[in-house]
Amino acid sequence: MVLRKPKFLLDENLNRLAKWLRLLDYDAAVYKSISFHNAIRVANRERRIFLTRDRNLAGSNLIFSRRLIMSVDHRDQLKELNDIVTVKEEYLFSRCILCNKRLFNIPKKKIKELIPEFVYESFDEFKLCRKCGRIFWKGSHYKAMKEELKNLLTI
Repeated sequence: MVLRKPKFLLDENLNRLAKWLRLLDYDAAVYKSISFHNAIRVANRERRIFLTRDRNLAGSNLIFSRRLIMSVDHRDQLKELNDIVTVKEEYLFSRCILCNKRLFNIPKKKIKELIPEFVYESFDEFKLCRKCGRIFWKGSHYKAMKEELKNLLTI
């Protein structure tokens, strides 16, 4: 039996948590200005766990998968999901942290004009988000985020 990785739908006030879940390769959607009832429909239709800090929403008697997030800080919020979120190093940084889409490898020669020269000279591997066009590489930001993940979770 293949276990399906959980997908999440997060309240707008959990944007930072969404980014960190995406770093771990979890599908973490945040819909702006969506009503609670529409959010429940989306969560049920797409088989997502609804994450919220709102006790009233989490305590609703409507049927949907949900989790009340107690912490204010995104690091502690991530720890609250320790029982359903696993970390596999080979999947880290494979989603766009902004738009939640999968990243694709792109040859550096194709993006030479799109990145700073020192980045082009310093790195060989690049990933592209086909939705928003952002380009990612394993620079200092990558190293800092990976170090923070090591401190938060076991990787």
